[in-house]
Amino acid sequence: MARKTLTGTFRLVGSFIPGIILYHIIGRDFSFGREFAAFFVLLFLALLWLAYKRPLARRRRWAGLTGMLAVAALSFWACSLQNTPETLPLPALQITHYQITLVKAVALKPNSVSSVGRVEAVRAQGKWYPAQGQVAVFLPRSPQADSLRYGQRLLVQGTLSPPAAPANPFQFDYRRYLALKHIQWQAYLPQSTWLAIGYAPPSYVIALSLKIRKQLENAFREHIHAGREETIAHALVLGVQDELDAALRNAYARTGTMHVLAVSGLHVGLLYGVLLFFLKPLRRGKTSKLLIFFLVVGVVWFYAFVTGMSASVLRSVCMFSLVELGLLLRRRASILNTLAVVALVLLIYEPNFLYDVGFQLSFLAVAGIVLLQPLFLQFWNPENRAVRLVWELLVISVAAQLATFPLSLYYFHQFPVYFWLANLLAVPLTSIGLYIGVAFMMFFWVPVVNGWIGKLLEWTLWILNEVLLWLEHWPKAVLDGFVVTPGQVLALYLLIFAAVVFLIQKKLSWLAVCVLCLAFVSGTELAEAHRQRRTRELVIHSARRSSVVSVLQGRQVAFLADSAFLAQPQLFSYQVQPYWWARGVRQTLPFVADFTKTDLKQPISTYETPEGNRLVVWQGKRLLWLKKMPRNLENSLVLDAVVLQHNVWFDLPRLQQNFATITLILDQTNSRRYVARKANELRAAGYRVHVLEEDGAWQIRL
Repeated sequence: MARKTLTGTFRLVGSFIPGIILYHIIGRDFSFGREFAAFFVLLFLALLWLAYKRPLARRRRWAGLTGMLAVAALSFWACSLQNTPETLPLPALQITHYQITLVKAVALKPNSVSSVGRVEAVRAQGKWYPAQGQVAVFLPRSPQADSLRYGQRLLVQGTLSPPAAPANPFQFDYRRYLALKHIQWQAYLPQSTWLAIGYAPPSYVIALSLKIRKQLENAFREHIHAGREETIAHALVLGVQDELDAALRNAYARTGTMHVLAVSGLHVGLLYGVLLFFLKPLRRGKTSKLLIFFLVVGVVWFYAFVTGMSASVLRSVCMFSLVELGLLLRRRASILNTLAVVALVLLIYEPNFLYDVGFQLSFLAVAGIVLLQPLFLQFWNPENRAVRLVWELLVISVAAQLATFPLSLYYFHQFPVYFWLANLLAVPLTSIGLYIGVAFMMFFWVPVVNGWIGKLLEWTLWILNEVLLWLEHWPKAVLDGFVVTPGQVLALYLLIFAAVVFLIQKKLSWLAVCVLCLAFVSGTELAEAHRQRRTRELVIHSARRSSVVSVLQGRQVAFLADSAFLAQPQLFSYQVQPYWWARGVRQTLPFVADFTKTDLKQPISTYETPEGNRLVVWQGKRLLWLKKMPRNLENSLVLDAVVLQHNVWFDLPRLQQNFATITLILDQTNSRRYVARKANELRAAGYRVHVLEEDGAWQIRL
């Protein structure tokens, strides 16, 4: 019976997921989702009726197949309903004011305040119009901005702008990220452009949850005096990562322990485990079992409540609640079956969860632990209790890492080499820190006791941080630069599955599947490497207030950047490095100051004029970075493109006389007012104008 339930649940999930994926591939161009779903539902009902009248195996199979197609069609239709974008009642340029209500927790980051606002109304030509949709809002830090909270109503002066497309090749697509969260617009709100006009939280339960979490944050801040350990306590116990130091976040990411800072299934599981440990001896009569059920479920749901009821915590709480319900009803709960039920319920509620990285990794990690840990324990199950405990922690870490390995490569492009050792040390320390943190939440209002518990938590987190910072500096602690395709991800998962089945069944056919998967991954990598070796590209990147150029020949690169870009190296990770990795470049120290040096075997040539302009010659292409108009040129310079910089002053006749080109590029060293004025003027004169901030990177590909 359990097997049938498991199979049925997974069939539902396996039918629901393809409908979601199909929508995100073709759905926006397919307007017959409702008719598509109705057809398959009616067909399923007809075949089901025929199978009931004449119960032949063939008819049952056809009815079952059609039922799976009907589920996929319904999920396709549900996706189309959920992802229909909201539109404004009038053109955005006419909007002068709008009203929003903050519907997400307000995040206080080092330099900004951010949240998501639900648009209630817009104002144009002196009249207010009702509107719908969501906008991601960002505000500079100030006492007024810091005091904002969930449910705050704001009156904003300005218009609503859609998020920009990725400005550089292979850059993170923030617009798609917001669209999957049903956010259509984004806005930056300086202090003088908004006014708080009221408080009307969409959910008083969530408002109370966030208020309690804020009080706990202040309590941690009062009793943990080290700033580093305070931010880790906020992240570990409450799930608040807003003020987490970038260097410390990087240490957790590079050691494969970032999951301990995101309140998720690990934290709920640790809490659930310690409750079972202490309450298990009391499970005797029906009354005690019922009381224990309400106590355990109540505690884990209360923990979800005080940590802000994030999606990752709610997923875990739902799963453990179902497990506890199975124990109460004396039914043997299958973790995989419970996992499938929770996944199905969440996907019905929000199909876009399927594309949430946390959703994917958390479910895969739990499934990997459930499936792979018993297999590893079969190979060796030591009798010594201390050794067995260490071994069990190690196999849990390896199983979770193995299950999430292909997706981690796909999303994060890196692999922490010492994850097994880091988790072996971090998970026990995290467990201790979490239990101390929960105790602090229970007694933070008790004088003296709160001080002792806070000091104990601070010491524990100090040890955890020092251990991970130490491991981060081990040689080759992380391998990065991996770029894998969705096809390779599927091949890697099939490889892992076939290898596990081969170890269980010892059949050579599964070993052959492993070899084919390895051949596919290796073959596609070799084909991509061959293509990359023939690459010749020049890319002028779109970078804030900077001028940045990558020149690729094969897997070698010349990186030409001005001092403004070199002063903010964090931009390299977001705007340049993804492009390099996609092209097979693994250079780790790219910064070359002010257009001077190159590592190419066939170097590009750069010349500096007396006015400070720079001419770059590469593969017969001639580009000029123009800061100041030259004087007394005898002949017109024939150029493929001119990059206008630093609000360079010129008049059109002189520009046309000095430079023979039809392509002009305005980079981000120019002011926006200058760009708007000059772009219109140059287009009217017949030039092909490319504005880096608006049009994204400009490139030449040979």
